[in-house]
Amino acid sequence: MAVAKRKLKHGSIYEVNFRYKQKGIPKRYTKRGFKTKKEAERHESEVRKQLIDKGYIQKEIHLTLNEVFDEFIRTANIDYQHNTIYGMKKCKKYFENSIGKFVITEIRHKDLQTFFNSRANEGLQMNKSIRKALHGAFVFAIRNEYITSNPLEYVKVKGEDRSQPKEPISYEDYQELLKKLKNRNTFRYDAYAVAIQIGYYTGLRISEVLALEKSDIDFDKNIIDVNKKLNYKGLKESQYNVTHEMKSKKSKAIIPLPDQLKTILEYWYSINPYDKVVCNEKGEYINPTSLGNAVRTITKHMGIDFHFHLLRHTYATTLVFNDVDIKVAQELMRHSSSDTTLSLYTHVREKSKIDIVNSVFNKNGVDLALQDEIKNKPLA
Repeated sequence: MAVAKRKLKHGSIYEVNFRYKQKGIPKRYTKRGFKTKKEAERHESEVRKQLIDKGYIQKEIHLTLNEVFDEFIRTANIDYQHNTIYGMKKCKKYFENSIGKFVITEIRHKDLQTFFNSRANEGLQMNKSIRKALHGAFVFAIRNEYITSNPLEYVKVKGEDRSQPKEPISYEDYQELLKKLKNRNTFRYDAYAVAIQIGYYTGLRISEVLALEKSDIDFDKNIIDVNKKLNYKGLKESQYNVTHEMKSKKSKAIIPLPDQLKTILEYWYSINPYDKVVCNEKGEYINPTSLGNAVRTITKHMGIDFHFHLLRHTYATTLVFNDVDIKVAQELMRHSSSDTTLSLYTHVREKSKIDIVNSVFNKNGVDLALQDEIKNKPLA
């Protein structure tokens, strides 16, 4: 009998105990503590099914989701880049005091769905980030045979869309920003200005701009070799480092060097003696947060909600309005998918239609019929 009743001092329990072979090697499976015979028989049935389906018995796991998540993060650099890992680590605080305390083998779809339902009034993008981080942890758990299936698979995530409409920075505001930066008359603020100019004329991300070296820019061939980025999130300035692992395969590319930017950089090189294109007075990497804060201090008074990615959006919008072929735009933007470029083109074009319609009909001023109606309407 695989199920046996064991008498205790105060009552009794049931035990599952049977022999089996794994890859021809004799083994014994034992587990006790079942309150009823039916419960013990159900467990025996599940274990024997594992033997048939997998050829081995799943180990008893008592790790919590928090513990598995921490283990996942410690080894995540195998599959994920530094900035992605940093973002996932920040997500833990949202679940560590709730589902994070659950034993991972006991987590079910309804537990996760209840958790995300409780966050329906939170930001949608953050909820998606939490789901992505949890997905990575559950996949890690499956690979390590802690669980056999992903309970997150059919969980739906809702939330408030708090994303702000992306408006490109105008050329006039761009010039005004540069003027104010240069008026500080310091090497550091001049470097900030150069970073802004590179972003404006190339659409490079801030991590890519700050990783550029002079050897990456060829003035004879008029090209920029984008081949690395700066790792900085969650690190001290002394720990900043450059990696050749880019956001996607398309991110690593040779892009054209515009004439305007070439002129800017030729002059900047006469001032900057260091190998890094953008750096501080000591030739060290610029702190992206310090750069952003310095620029936002200026743009706040200009009525602009600045973030460096705004320059990338401005670059893309400039391509759209100048009727650049969508395939060429994808290559210049280094989008991994043409869908991303198409979505951008559609968004900009739709807004352009609204502006065109308004500009055409606003030439006539307020509708005359409406003016008469308002004029003749008696006051309440």
